[in-house]
Amino acid sequence: MKFNILSIIVFILFQGCNRLTKVPDNSILVSKFRVLDEFISPENINCSDTSVPFLEMKEFDCSFSVEDFEFDIERKYLIDDKGKLVKYFKYLSEAPISYSINELNDDLEFRKYENIDSFVIKISKNRANIIDGKDTLKIERIFKKEKLILIEKGYKNEIKGRRILYEYRSDLY
Repeated sequence: MKFNILSIIVFILFQGCNRLTKVPDNSILVSKFRVLDEFISPENINCSDTSVPFLEMKEFDCSFSVEDFEFDIERKYLIDDKGKLVKYFKYLSEAPISYSINELNDDLEFRKYENIDSFVIKISKNRANIIDGKDTLKIERIFKKEKLILIEKGYKNEIKGRRILYEYRSDLY
């Protein structure tokens, strides 16, 4: 009996440790998503009726699924290899509106209003966190197949009912 309980505990601990929570070496971040959380998204009607798998998303799809999660996109940020903003998408019920970096630079008040006036994102040295502006965000989970990083809830500037995900690319070499 003791052996069975001990075996179960070891198995559970191993499964928890087996989950990837560090960004792979030689990876860079390519985009950031602010989404409705996994509880609100399935009930949301502002977005498409259907959620597509993340790897099958097209440019204007507003809802995606990854494993058992469904997320509706509110904001999408495309970033360069230095973590700076290249293009910004604001998702509305009709369709997303996109803004190039030149358009954003022409309207500094809009950048400030959308909280993207000092936008720089990078992976921490220990690769277990994402540094987004002045915030250090802890990684909750990495979806390796989709190359998506889910940030833990409870960070400093969290908006209720929202989640942050980052997409990375690791095919650098």
